[in-house]
Amino acid sequence: MNLTARPLTRTTAALILIAAAVLAATGHLDVLVDKSGGAILSDSNNTYLNDSFDRSMKGFLVLSAIKSGIAVIEGSGIGVGFNLEVGDIAQSIYDYVDVAWKTALAGGTVLLLIQLMLQTMQLIDHWCLFALLLVVLSLFLLRWFFPKQERLNRILREALMFVSVLTIAFYMILPLSIAGAAFLSKQITQPLVTEAQQGFESLQEELTPRALNERFFPGSQSDDSLWSYLDLRAKLQNSKEAIIKMAQYVKEITEDSAIWTIKIIAGYLFDCIIFPLAFFVVGYILTKNLLAYVIGIRREHSVRKDFEMILAKYYGK
Repeated sequence: MNLTARPLTRTTAALILIAAAVLAATGHLDVLVDKSGGAILSDSNNTYLNDSFDRSMKGFLVLSAIKSGIAVIEGSGIGVGFNLEVGDIAQSIYDYVDVAWKTALAGGTVLLLIQLMLQTMQLIDHWCLFALLLVVLSLFLLRWFFPKQERLNRILREALMFVSVLTIAFYMILPLSIAGAAFLSKQITQPLVTEAQQGFESLQEELTPRALNERFFPGSQSDDSLWSYLDLRAKLQNSKEAIIKMAQYVKEITEDSAIWTIKIIAGYLFDCIIFPLAFFVVGYILTKNLLAYVIGIRREHSVRKDFEMILAKYYGK
């Protein structure tokens, strides 16, 4: 009984692997992955990336409007009867806005690239699973029919490890990296980016020519009498006070713009690069080391040497 049970068991295992490989190639095994929590994780990641992309585009449009407003302000004058150029004053603010604008653009681009990468991964992950099952089947058949082929056995184990790491990365490491980055983003960086964007939104309303004129020349538009145009002493006094107010105002706005810009840079840097990359690297290293231990790969034997010995054996003469 034992002599017939063992070949029967091996045949059953081989048929199971073949059937699983066919199901993986057709994408049917992904249904099990989705029911095991993959669908929930994918929906959560897509929601996070879509919301983050929308926020980055909203901030990008606000900063674009500020840049356009500053461009209009440059070379224009404020005040009635006294032409005070404000282009040079707005330049210091424009520099910080331009950096924040480029950061928002780059952050939105990276978020979109991550979305496209996840979509691409979902299209090819089942082929990686198919390749994994095919390598497992090949290793099983090799040990069944050619148990003494140690070099070929090591080559297949190396291939098994590579495909296993790639499959786990597609199904688990990368989605979990995005999920971990989303969690840390909501707790740490998202409040910083939101605060900075709200600050720039308020700045957008304050840097219009009408708002600047009302801030530094209050009441000038209501006084349209002939005497107001001829009173040069009053004009000079008002202009002096306006310049003092403007210098103080620009100093405050420049400091705020610098802080908002730094927060946006830090927020997008951590959200788009540091958080997901850190989770991915840690997950990749742990997975690779664990699989190397489970599969039993020893680094004193290299795949290149095994290939060279096999080729020399069959084609050396």
